Amino acid sequence: MGYRRHLLRRWSRRDALAVLVVVVAVAFLTGTTLVVLAAGAQTTSMAKEYTTEGHATFYPTVSSARAAADGQAVVLPTATVEEADGTATRVVGVACPQATSFDRRSSVTIPCPPESGGATGDVGSETKRVVRGRDARLSLSVRPRHAPESVLPPRWYVTNESVVERLGTMGAFVVEPASAASSASVPPGGVPLRSALAFFLAGMRQVVTVLGLTAAGAGVLVGVTVYGVTRMHTYDRRRTIFVARATGDRPTRIRRLYALRSGALTAVGTALGYAVGVVVTRTAVNAAVYLHMPTSLSIRVSPRAVAILLPLYGVVVVVGAFAGYLAARACTRGPPVRSLSPRDGAGWSARLADSLSRGRSLSLLDWRILVPSVAPLAAFCLVVVVVASIAGVVTPMVRTGGTTVAQPGASHPIDSRVPESYATALRDHGTAASPEILAFAVRDGRPMLVRGANYGAFERVSNATLVRGRRPDDPGEAVIGADLARTLGVTANDSLTLGGSTVPGVTRVEIVGEYRAPGPFDDQLVVSLETARHLARVDRGMVQVIRTTGTVATDRDTAVVVGVSTPERVPRNATVPVRVQVENLGSSRVTRTLTVEIDGRTRATSVTLGPHEHRVVAVRVRATRLGRHRISVGGQTRSIRVVPRDAIELRGLPARAPPGSTPLVSVLGVGGAPISDATVSVGGRTVRTGSNGTARVRLGATGNATVRAAHGGRTARETVTVSRDAPRSLSARVRVRPSKPSLLTRPTGLLTLTNPWNATLSKTVTLVADGERTTRRVTLEPGARTTVSVGLGRQPPGSHAVRVTADGRELGTATYRVTGDDRIATALASSGASGETGIGRAISTAFGNLNLLVAVFVCLAGLMTVGSTTATVAYTVHSRRRVFGVHRATGASPLSLLRTVLVDAAVVGAVATVVALALALGVLALLANHDLLVLYGIRIPPVLNPRVIAGAVVGGVGVMCLSAVLAVAALTTAQPGALLSAVPRHARDPDSGGDADD
Repeated sequence: MGYRRHLLRRWSRRDALAVLVVVVAVAFLTGTTLVVLAAGAQTTSMAKEYTTEGHATFYPTVSSARAAADGQAVVLPTATVEEADGTATRVVGVACPQATSFDRRSSVTIPCPPESGGATGDVGSETKRVVRGRDARLSLSVRPRHAPESVLPPRWYVTNESVVERLGTMGAFVVEPASAASSASVPPGGVPLRSALAFFLAGMRQVVTVLGLTAAGAGVLVGVTVYGVTRMHTYDRRRTIFVARATGDRPTRIRRLYALRSGALTAVGTALGYAVGVVVTRTAVNAAVYLHMPTSLSIRVSPRAVAILLPLYGVVVVVGAFAGYLAARACTRGPPVRSLSPRDGAGWSARLADSLSRGRSLSLLDWRILVPSVAPLAAFCLVVVVVASIAGVVTPMVRTGGTTVAQPGASHPIDSRVPESYATALRDHGTAASPEILAFAVRDGRPMLVRGANYGAFERVSNATLVRGRRPDDPGEAVIGADLARTLGVTANDSLTLGGSTVPGVTRVEIVGEYRAPGPFDDQLVVSLETARHLARVDRGMVQVIRTTGTVATDRDTAVVVGVSTPERVPRNATVPVRVQVENLGSSRVTRTLTVEIDGRTRATSVTLGPHEHRVVAVRVRATRLGRHRISVGGQTRSIRVVPRDAIELRGLPARAPPGSTPLVSVLGVGGAPISDATVSVGGRTVRTGSNGTARVRLGATGNATVRAAHGGRTARETVTVSRDAPRSLSARVRVRPSKPSLLTRPTGLLTLTNPWNATLSKTVTLVADGERTTRRVTLEPGARTTVSVGLGRQPPGSHAVRVTADGRELGTATYRVTGDDRIATALASSGASGETGIGRAISTAFGNLNLLVAVFVCLAGLMTVGSTTATVAYTVHSRRRVFGVHRATGASPLSLLRTVLVDAAVVGAVATVVALALALGVLALLANHDLLVLYGIRIPPVLNPRVIAGAVVGGVGVMCLSAVLAVAALTTAQPGALLSAVPRHARDPDSGGDADD
C-alpha cells in the first residue's frame, strides 16, 4: 500500500508544472467570465426599468390565434388595406371590453374603436377615407386617435372586428400581458412588447454560450496537459507498476489511482486559478481607474458568476481525472512485463519527433516539445483571431470616418433627440447625412438591432449595397442585412413582427430587400423612420442621431446661443433685461462675445464656457422710443413693445359670458402692479378698482360688450361676447417661455387661470402640446388666480401650438416657434463627436472603455498561453539536461546557450504556430457554421487576412521563445557537474516523487 500513498502524495516538478497549466487556464476562464458578466450586468442594469410588459405573436389565421390565446390575452384580427394614394397599411379589429380589461391588468394601452368607422393617428379631424382590402372596398368615417402611448402604430386604423371581416382578415395578433415572473425574462416565442431588457438578457445568453465554448477549450488544454504529465509519470514509475501488477494488483485499481491523482492535481490548479483570475481581473480594473480610464465596470463574484463557474470548474476537474485514467490505461494494458517496455513511453509523437529531427535537427531543444505546445498555441491563435474578428465588427460600430450629431449631454443614444431637418443642413454643406433612430428588438428569443432610417441615406453613409429585392418605398417595408437574414432564417418577401424598444409597442413589417454592409451594419434590420418612431417613442420631426461620412465645414465656434428671453412690454426709458442662454457644445473651453442690438445700438459682453457648459447671461439695454422694437443677439431676434411708463392693461375678462353676469377684472400697470382707483366702465355703468386693482363689472344683454379701463389719462379696452349659452368657466392666459426656444431648450408652458365669477369653480384643465396631454384639477375661490407650470418636450424647428381646454371647451391658445439653423447643426457635428457612432457611445456608456475589456481578455489569454507553454516545454526539455551539461563543460556561456535555445524555439514555434493556427481556424469555422459566434444578434465572422496571420505567427513564435527561455533558464546557469549527473539527487528514489528513469 506504500506505493499508492507515494503516488497520491508525492508530486514531482513536472506535476507542479502541470498544476501551473491548470492555474493559468482556469485564471483565464475565471477572469473572462467575471469581466463579461460585469459588462452584461452593467447594460442589464441600465435597461432594468424596461420590463417586457407582455408579448405579442402573429398568427396567419384568426382561428389559430384564438386557439393559442389564453383567458387573459387579447386577439386582434387584422386586414391589410391599400389607401387612395397607394400606401399599404393595416386595419385592426378591437373588441373594446377585452381591450379595457387588458388595460386594467397591465400598463399597456390598446385603443378602443369608435362606435362606427375607424380611428387613426394620421388625421387631425374627422374625415372620410377609402380603403381597399382583400375582399372589399370600404369608405370609412375616420376620427383622430389621440393615444400616443398605444401599442399600435399611429398610422394603423382601429375599427370594430366586423369591419376587418368585411375587408378580408389576413391574420391576427395575440397580445398577452406579462406576469410578475415573466416581465423580467425573455419570452420564448413572439416578440416582447418592450424589448430593451429582453435584448440584453438574450444577448447575455449568447455570451454565456461562448463562455461555455471557452470552457470546453480550456478543458481540452487541461486534459492534454494532464494526460501528458500522467503519461510521463507512468513511464517514470513503470518499474513500480510492474511490481504492483506482478504481486496481484489489478489494472483497474491502478487506473483509478492515477485518475484520483490527476483529479487532485487539477483541483489544486483550479483553486489557485480561481484566485489568480479574480486578483488579475480586479487589478486590471483598479489600474484603469488609477490611470483615469473611464470605466464603470464593477468586478465581483456574483451569485450568477458562481452558478456559471462552479459547473465549469467541475468539468475541468473531471476532464483532468479522466485524462489521468486514460494515460494510466495506456501503461496497464497487456501483461505486467509490458509495463517495463520503453516503448510505452514513446508513441506517435516520438516517431513524429524523430522524423522532424531527420529533416531539421535542433541543437539544444527536442522536437518532442512540438506536440504539447500545439494545444496552448492553438488557444493563443484562437484568441488572436477572435479578437481580430470582434474588432472587425466593433470598430465600424464604435468608430466611423465621419461624425455623429447627437443631443449634447445625452447619456445614451436612446435619450438623444435632434431634428431630422439638420440632416438637410449638413447635406447643404456637401456632407452625406443619415438621420437615424436605434431600437432594441427580440424575436423568438434572439436579440437584434433595428435601425430606423431612410435606406438611401443609410446606404450612402454605411457603404451598403442592395444584393436582393428592392428599396423600401412604404412605411411598412424594411430591408435586412445579409448576416441578420442568415441568423433569423428569413429572406426577402417575408414579414417580421417587431415589439417596442423602450416603450410598449407592436408592429409588423414586410422585408422587401437584402443588403450587405461592413461590420455590424450587416446584422441590422433597417425600417422606416415612421416605424422606428413608434417603437422608440420619438416625436415626429425628431431623430436620435445623425450619421455622416466626413467632417463638416465649420468655424469651430461651438458656443451657440440657444435661447433669448425678453419682457413683452417695457416702460419707456427703462432698462430692458435680455437673458441670453449660451451653451458650449464642444469638449474644450471657449470664449464667446455676445452682441445685443436694438435700434442700431449695440451692447457687447464676453462669456467663457467650460466643456458642455450651459449658462444664462443677462445683458441690459435701454429702450428709448415708443412702439415695437426688435432685439437681436446670436442670430436670434425678439420683439418688445415700449409703452409709456404710466400705461395700463385690462386682464381677467372672459372671452364669453352669460347676460347679467359680473366677472372680476384687473387693471395692471406695465410691470404687473395693480392700479387702484381706476375706472372700469361697460354699457354706461362705471365702477372703480380697489386697492388690489380689481373690480366687478355687470354685463348687459347678449351681444358684444366693450369694457374700458382708465387711469391718469391712459386707457385700455377689451371685448367680451355675451351669450346665453356661455358657461361660467375659468379665464386662461397661455404663455410659453421662452417664446422662441431653440431645439436644445426645453420650453415651459405657463398657464394663468383666473376665476372671474362670484362662485367657487372646480375644473379639470388639460394642456395639449404637439399631441402630449397634461391634466390638472384646479379649484379656485371667487376672484382667485393661480399659475400652472408645465414642462414641454423638445420639438423640431418650426411653429408649434399650445391649447388649453376645460370640460371639452377651449380656454386659450398660444403659439411658439422653435428656432434652429445651420450653425447649431455644424456646431453639433464638430463638437467632439467626430468619428463616434451612436452604438459606440452606448458601449462607452455601458462599459466605460471597450479597450479595457479587450486588454483584460488579451492579458489573461497571454498569461494562460505563456504559462502553459512554459510548463509543457519545461517538463519536456528536462530530459535534455545532460546536453546542456556537455555544452557548459566545453566552455559555452549561458548567453550563447540562450541564443541557441532561442533559435531552436523559433524553429519549433513556427511549425507549432502554423499547425495551431490551422486548428484554431477550423474550430472557428465550425462554430460559425453552427451559429455559435453570435453576440447580441451580431455575427462574428472569423477574420483571416495577412495582418492577422502575421500577428498570430509572430505572436506564437514570440510566446514559444519566451516560454523556452523561462523553461531552460535554470539549466543554462547550473553547474556542469550537476547537469552531467546520471540521475538528479532529488530523483534517485523512485518513490520520492522525483523523475526517476530519466
